[in-house]
Amino acid sequence: MAPSLCDSAFARKGVDALISYATNQDSNNDIQLIIHTEKKLGIKKDYIPRVIPLKHNKMSKVKDMRILLITKDPANKYRDVLTSNELTSDTFKEIISVKNLKRRFRGSKLTSLYKEFDMVVADFRVHHLLPAILGSRFYHSSKKTPYMVRINKEVKHKGAKMDETIDPVYLKAQLKSICRNTSYMPNEDNCINVKVGFVSTHTAKQILENIQDVIEFLSDKNMKPSGGVIKGSIKSLQVKTASSASIPIYQYNENKEKNIPNDRLVL
Repeated sequence: MAPSLCDSAFARKGVDALISYATNQDSNNDIQLIIHTEKKLGIKKDYIPRVIPLKHNKMSKVKDMRILLITKDPANKYRDVLTSNELTSDTFKEIISVKNLKRRFRGSKLTSLYKEFDMVVADFRVHHLLPAILGSRFYHSSKKTPYMVRINKEVKHKGAKMDETIDPVYLKAQLKSICRNTSYMPNEDNCINVKVGFVSTHTAKQILENIQDVIEFLSDKNMKPSGGVIKGSIKSLQVKTASSASIPIYQYNENKEKNIPNDRLVL
């Protein structure tokens, strides 16, 4: 069962302390939630970020992002449709086919590519090829791991030909969801890191409500396959920025016979 944090004085104190520290440091750092689970997730890494919907989804805006779209070959048909549509005409800084990506960017050029874009998205039909092409520069952390998108809503049925229609409206909606919300990548271990807000954008109450959204999404089996990955209990929750120490906001109470409230545990 996911712990309830919104009314926890201990959790509020921890988030307040983190925001106070980051503000005094004149920092605009994002706030990361670190989740330690009782059991290992046991999910083989597939390098596919899963989007987690948030109540206070003010993470970023599509118009502020430098976005790279990676498509099937050739890229011209995607580029022609998307750049000529008013909704997506200036959405992508670059649209490139997976074949040209592999040909043009190797070695030090991958570092330049990494720095040039804020976000990378790829057609789901070529997404699985990217780890071998982009390498550790993009996959050493989840910061710029490519997101998987679909070019239309159609679901391919067995034996049916794939619909190649390009739907700018549906594609833009996916980008908005990615930018506004947060995401995570499942792994085999018992630790998950998720961005839950920004110091300058969210209040402590909003951060706590976003954290609640995250842990409920990850704990609810009805959210599978994207969510519902946590098995057993959540052992602890901590928050931090890039420059701060981890601050505990929840610790699982194993001393049930004494019925000590979670927010009174000594951490």
